[in-house]
Amino acid sequence: MVMNFSKFVVLAVLSFCLLTTWYGKNTLDIVPFETFSTGDEITSRDQGSAGSIWSSLSSEFKLDHRTNSAQVKAEIRKLQADQQKFSQILKAAGPYIYFIHKQTQLRGLPAEMALIPVIESEFNPNDYSNKGATGLWQLMRGTARELGVKVISGYDGRRSVTASTKAALAYFNDLGNYYKGNWYLALAAYNAGQGRVDKAIRRAGSRSFWNLPVPKETQYYVPKLLAVAAMVQNPKKYGVKLPHVDNQPYFAELKLKKVVSLEKISKSLGVAVDTLRKLNPDYKTGTVVAKNGVYSLLVPVDKLAAAKTLLAGTIVIN
Repeated sequence: MVMNFSKFVVLAVLSFCLLTTWYGKNTLDIVPFETFSTGDEITSRDQGSAGSIWSSLSSEFKLDHRTNSAQVKAEIRKLQADQQKFSQILKAAGPYIYFIHKQTQLRGLPAEMALIPVIESEFNPNDYSNKGATGLWQLMRGTARELGVKVISGYDGRRSVTASTKAALAYFNDLGNYYKGNWYLALAAYNAGQGRVDKAIRRAGSRSFWNLPVPKETQYYVPKLLAVAAMVQNPKKYGVKLPHVDNQPYFAELKLKKVVSLEKISKSLGVAVDTLRKLNPDYKTGTVVAKNGVYSLLVPVDKLAAAKTLLAGTIVIN
């Protein structure tokens, strides 16, 4: 009797351990469903590994950063000269960089492309140039129209984190194909225009960016991106400290069927209105307006469940 009881106890313990191992393994990665503007579901594996986004990003760099060239060395020295500003820019990337990185992955683009807003806007979606370009990617109104980005009363899609990113990266995808994978030429064309780069190629009789008579701004533009990428990839080598930015989503998108006020949402969710404005800078008056009959609202991912409860009955896509 004692022996049978002992066998039962041993069997019960082994069964418990087996079940704990099995179910523990299958429940550790469960996360809430979230939707970005692409409609992409974020699964457990999309949540990002532990650590900072910079490590994940740099592991997917594809370009030769040409760190031995005089042009790139000069840009690295400029960035090193004001490390505080460089750090502030990378910190400003925090709410957006994970999403942008995911979008480069979806298109098979070099991860360096996710760093272009460092140069274009210093990751300020409200940045506005004297030429009329605006947003993280500094899109001109005409370029935005060609890329399908809406600019209407009360709404400027060039400032939309999601719409402008997808449009800019789609454009880069086209440029990469056009220049047959020569990303230096694609970067130059994004800055100076495809027509100017093509003309420079014809004049120089060369398809090497480094030999082209492009505008001075473009001569600095490509080396600066390479310098930024080199420093992100190897901060110790260049004596810089990168600010920690979690390798996970910062925001999620809700698509609504009625107008909402950012200020009212802010009070109800207990989120600073400045945070909501930083995520939704495309709405000029602070009121979410319709695009094709749908109202899009970005909220911090940790407020997603509360936002769904608050806006229950108004969500178009859950």
